[in-house]
Amino acid sequence: MAVVEINDKNIEELIKEGKALVDCYASWCGPCRMLAPIIDEISNVKSDIKFYKLDVDNNPETSIKYGIMSIPTLLIFENGELKNQVVGFKDKNELNELLK
Repeated sequence: MAVVEINDKNIEELIKEGKALVDCYASWCGPCRMLAPIIDEISNVKSDIKFYKLDVDNNPETSIKYGIMSIPTLLIFENGELKNQVVGFKDKNELNELLK
């Protein structure tokens, strides 16, 4: 499943059912650019999780709501409820561990 770009207007609707990972990033962020292909790769394997990315520069409401001060920040939801919030680059093994 491809990683889908989301925004302040549609995030709540998209995360309300099932498991979801939201990669909060910025285009100018080096660690964010390193993390993106890892998330792409995992999204093709884990069909039980929805994968999204949210540009924090263009979506300040979500950034404020979840207290995002550093990027990349990964938000992990289950049925709309935030289950985990992780800041910083994670390698493939660390990311797989977070999604168990």
